[in-house]
Amino acid sequence: MIRHLNKNTAPIDEVFFSYQGEGIYAGIPQIFVRFAGCNLRCNYCDTPKSLKKNSASKYFTAQALFEYINDIYNQNKDNFFGQKPSVSFTGGEPLLYADFISELINKYTKNKFSVYMETNGSLSSEIKKIYKHCDVVAMDIKFKSACSKDLFKEHKKFLEVCKKKVFVKTVITKYTKETEFIKATNLLSKISKNIPLVIQPASFDNITNKKVLKFYSISSLKLKNIRILPQLHKLWKIR
Repeated sequence: MIRHLNKNTAPIDEVFFSYQGEGIYAGIPQIFVRFAGCNLRCNYCDTPKSLKKNSASKYFTAQALFEYINDIYNQNKDNFFGQKPSVSFTGGEPLLYADFISELINKYTKNKFSVYMETNGSLSSEIKKIYKHCDVVAMDIKFKSACSKDLFKEHKKFLEVCKKKVFVKTVITKYTKETEFIKATNLLSKISKNIPLVIQPASFDNITNKKVLKFYSISSLKLKNIRILPQLHKLWKIR
């Protein structure tokens, strides 16, 4: 498994202002901090250039990154309409840099930014380092049909840490198996039936739509908060 050895810096692919395009917080203004490097290789990945650390545009210290986030915020302050600004840590996989993020949050962002953590939910030991500072954890359940790994044991550990702040997203493709989706639903229901589940179709072909609707009916038998949502930023044609 990939680990970041230099805790003082982190590889950042890009930092930018936009609107959240996925999940139950879709539409909110955010500053996105995209880390380079990932421990998984999903066949539907829409940010492939962020998979490797050497794709980073720059290595930042926590101080330098905070100043850069501040600059982006000041340039877009009016778009937050007086609300506490939300910063999305995304990737790649940001939890590869949990120690770095912990330093950033503890020293610079406490009470200044709302912390929105986007993660593949495979690094439970790392989320423990920063969970208390996270306002929202947006976690993917990764299926073996997408990433060639069975991650359900690790997802269970992760959800047990984050169940009070997490919502879960499952990306559905033509390769997604009904058995693995049922397994995901069962996992969530055992942790908490109240955890929101977003079923996200990876495409809009008829086969995928039929499958998504079937999966919705399956999960509705065990969970209380389920939504079908595509990647809205793709529809809006924004980053």
